[in-house]
Amino acid sequence: MKIGIIGSGIVGQATGIGLIAKGHQVKFYDIDENKLLTLKNNGYDTNNILDDVIDFADTVFVSVPTPTVGQKIDLKIIIDCSKSIAKAIKRFGKYVVVTYRSTIPPQTSRTILLPVLEKFSGLNAGIGFGVCMNPEFLREKSPIQDFLNPNRIVIGALDKRSAATLQKIYSYFKCPVIVTDLDTAEMIKYTSNTFLAAKISFFNEMYLMCRKLGLNEQIVSNAVALDPRIGSYGVAGGSPFAGMCLPKDLQAFIHFAGTKGFNPVLLKAISKVNKEMSQYCTLSSERAVLLELPTTCSS
Repeated sequence: MKIGIIGSGIVGQATGIGLIAKGHQVKFYDIDENKLLTLKNNGYDTNNILDDVIDFADTVFVSVPTPTVGQKIDLKIIIDCSKSIAKAIKRFGKYVVVTYRSTIPPQTSRTILLPVLEKFSGLNAGIGFGVCMNPEFLREKSPIQDFLNPNRIVIGALDKRSAATLQKIYSYFKCPVIVTDLDTAEMIKYTSNTFLAAKISFFNEMYLMCRKLGLNEQIVSNAVALDPRIGSYGVAGGSPFAGMCLPKDLQAFIHFAGTKGFNPVLLKAISKVNKEMSQYCTLSSERAVLLELPTTCSS
């Protein structure tokens, strides 16, 4: 199929390159000319004109930033992107499935982005264009490998036609495919990331307890990780969770829950533990430098 990638950062590149490996035709778009130049120099098809990508594609995957600003999600970029996509769809009058890969809170695509698409395209969703939410579960260090070897694919779809398009695109992948509604797909992504944050913070508390008791925290973590219900990810305490996703998604979801009248006490505690671990590691590193000792926190 013909696919456009709107937003060619880590997620967009992994998605596009992975789909090319599965036999699809892909064109990359981004406002950052350097990203496009790098892709072009590596032999990939790029275009800095959004209209050209919409005209080319049957489906576009939107993977633009949704940063957390002031502890809440900032949707400006993805809303502006949706406006531009809708205007292009209107100009060409063609059916395109707009597929969101960016992390957004539950109800966002249905109650915010879909109305934007309808307003600026002048078309009805499900008739003039399709909408899907296809959350990514990629690690920053191995995004392409993770895309090509997924443990599950989640397709949140507005309607059957939208879902069928995504199912066809992913038909070459051998893993469970969960087809659901837009809101549920968005919730699955946040549940996944906030759980990983919780797991890391839990084992950081155990790490600190082990150090207080004079126990070998690595032996404890390694033994616990052998339980298949728990696994090895995130059990090596000694450093706060960081990176592009877990901190921002945790804070954004805490704020989102508050707007719905829900007090996520556990998620707030997870955030508190993470801040305390950051402070612990900072103090530990400073003390180690003063005493010329190795640091106690893992990198």
